[in-house]
Amino acid sequence: MILVKKDNALYINDVKICDTLDPGLLTKGLYNLEINHSPKFNRDLPLVYNEKFPASRGLRLHAGNSLKDSKGCILVGQKSGSNLINSVNTLNVLIEIIKNNNIRYLIIL
Repeated sequence: MILVKKDNALYINDVKICDTLDPGLLTKGLYNLEINHSPKFNRDLPLVYNEKFPASRGLRLHAGNSLKDSKGCILVGQKSGSNLINSVNTLNVLIEIIKNNNIRYLIIL
């Protein structure tokens, strides 16, 4: 399975998993997706990387409510106006989905 980001949302097999918010730093393409420890957040989070955006840049999927909570990363939650709500719960569910389905790639369309 592959996680797909399109139209400010994440999908698996065309089923919407959650809404997203990000500053658009990551361009269209295929990315590796790996859950590992984030020193900044002191917890395991999905890390997104490829040849253009190396893992050392630390671009992750994480919780946040508005663009001010992101420095290039993809925030996950449920859309509420121009922001997100239920971000922490959404992130926890997303991490379990990624782990349980052994998802190793993210495609940004």
